[in-house]
Amino acid sequence: MNSQTNQGEYVKMPSNYRNMAPKDQQGRVERISYSIPYKGVEYQKQALVYLPAGYSANTTKQYDILYLLHGSTQSVNSFLGDTGTEQKSGFKRLLDHEIAAKKMKPVIVVTPTYYPDRSFVKSDYTQDAPLNLAFAKNELPNDLMPAVEGKYRTYAKNTTRQGLEKSRDHRAFGGFSMGAVTTWYVFENDLDLFKYFMPMSGGSWTVEPMGGGSVPKKTAQKLADAVTKNHFRANDFQIDASVGGADGTQGEIAPQIKQMRQYPQFTAENLSYELDRGGNHDMTSVANQAYNGLQRLFQ
Repeated sequence: MNSQTNQGEYVKMPSNYRNMAPKDQQGRVERISYSIPYKGVEYQKQALVYLPAGYSANTTKQYDILYLLHGSTQSVNSFLGDTGTEQKSGFKRLLDHEIAAKKMKPVIVVTPTYYPDRSFVKSDYTQDAPLNLAFAKNELPNDLMPAVEGKYRTYAKNTTRQGLEKSRDHRAFGGFSMGAVTTWYVFENDLDLFKYFMPMSGGSWTVEPMGGGSVPKKTAQKLADAVTKNHFRANDFQIDASVGGADGTQGEIAPQIKQMRQYPQFTAENLSYELDRGGNHDMTSVANQAYNGLQRLFQ
C-alpha cells in the first residue's frame, strides 16, 4: 500500500474479471444522443450508458450514477466498447464482475467524449485543455446530465439545476489522463452536482498545463478555494486519486496531493492517493485503479 493512501489495501484486478460474466450478471450498454453548442456551432453528440444487471426488472429502483471520461485521442467507446450485453469491452466485464461480487454498488455508468466531433482530435494532448474545461463548465451540467438523467432512473427528481444539486450525494465523476484533468475541472466547477471524484493518471491543470507538478501550491489553493466558495465542508465530498507506479504523470499528481493535504479542506478521510505498482499510462493500469476506486463510491 502506498504511504499516501488512507483507505484499505490496494490490490490488482482479479484475473477472472477479464472473462465474460454469466449472462444473468451482464449489464447492458445503450447509446444516447444529445446536442451541444460550442463556439456558435451546434454539434450532435453521443454517449454510451451502462445499465447494471437487473435494471429492467424493477422499474422503480433508483441508481447512483458515475460519469467516466476518456483520455486524449480516445472516444465514447474506449471504456464500454459498444451497445448490447456481450461485446468484449474489458471495462464492461470489470463492472459486471465487480457488481455481481458485491464489491461495488450497482451503478449507471456514462461514458461521453469531450470532443465536439472527431475533427477536434489532435496529436498534441495539451490542445485538449480548453475542450476539457468547456466540457466541465458547460456541456456536462447543461447538456449531458439533463439528457441522461431525464431518461434513466437516477436519484434526480428532475433535471433542473436545483434537482441535480439535491441529488449530488448519488453522483460521481471520474476519468483517465485528460479525463482525469477534466475530473479536477469538474471538482472545481461542479462540486454542487457531484460528491465523488475518481481522477486516474492525471493532475489538475487549473493554473497551467501540468500545474499539479509545476505549481502544486497554487493548484492546491485553487482547489481548496472551490470547496470554500461552495460552502462545503470536508465531509461533503470524496476524492480517490490514483496513478500507475511507472506512469510519468505521477510527477504531476504526487506534488499536488502533497500540497492539498496542507489545507483543512482536504483530510485523510476525503482524499486518498494510490499507486498501481508497475502500472503504466494505459487502460490496463486504469482497470486496476478503477477496480479499487469503484469499491469506495457511494459508501
